[in-house]
Amino acid sequence: MKMRNMASLLGVAIALLASPAFSQSKMTVAYIPSVDFVPLFVAQDEGYFTKRGLDVTLQMIPVAANMPAALTSHSIDIGVGTMPPLLLATENGLEFSVVSGYTRNLASDPQTSLLVRKGFDYKNPADLKGKRVGTPGFMSSFDIHFRKWLTLKNINPSDVNFIETKFNQMGDQMKGGIVDAAIVIEPFRGEAVRNGSGDRAADFLGEVTKDDAGAFWMSNRDWAVAHPKERAAFRAALEEGVATVGRDHAMAEATMKKYLKFTAPVAGDWSFDLTPADIQFYEDMMLEFGLLKQKIDVTTLIAK
Repeated sequence: MKMRNMASLLGVAIALLASPAFSQSKMTVAYIPSVDFVPLFVAQDEGYFTKRGLDVTLQMIPVAANMPAALTSHSIDIGVGTMPPLLLATENGLEFSVVSGYTRNLASDPQTSLLVRKGFDYKNPADLKGKRVGTPGFMSSFDIHFRKWLTLKNINPSDVNFIETKFNQMGDQMKGGIVDAAIVIEPFRGEAVRNGSGDRAADFLGEVTKDDAGAFWMSNRDWAVAHPKERAAFRAALEEGVATVGRDHAMAEATMKKYLKFTAPVAGDWSFDLTPADIQFYEDMMLEFGLLKQKIDVTTLIAK
């Protein structure tokens, strides 16, 4: 009898060790504090990663431009990326891969605008010459889009005084006269308009392109090559998170408040597909403004 009991217990132990709970792949995923990442939070809280064999730890990094350093130090496995840091890092010899698309910048649903402070008599883009414009980061994707928009309006970007500042400070800086205008994303755009800090002047991204890649997910290239199953599972879990956010707004709002400490409308401009043409669009702009010294084979930047 004792032998049979021991055998049964041994069988249970073996089954437990073979189950997903004991054979999960550990992964640290970094995000920035934005409503775009509610599907990520939902996937974590609802067990969408766990059921696909992933033991995910989420880590918040305030600025997307810091993701390459975090990846290089191996403190994270996957991080949210934007095109300029990816291209600059590649030019400097670092090897990263895009493992999945994530968001799009759509002219039909503008989430970022140029706001001008109260008292600034703005009539057209030429009025920005000599003015101070707050940018969320030099050589950020929004910064580059805005410079391209200026050139389309026949304005030399060097005629504008750019001041690097954080999104959550832009409203106060316009109200205080520190900047005359700012490049502001939701929910900070809506808050600044409501409290009288600024007026919406131009949805400039939509005048540069109707649809281009926003954020995406990237990793070190050697990690991407070694973990194709984990990449696929990560994307599938995020897709399930997007579906849940789409049908359960109450859950999305509660999850957003838990992780971000605020609530705001969710745009829902998610797309997990990303092509070399998406990267090429940014490379061409960066070459135009002298931010890249040479062309890069963008086809090598997407994990196969």
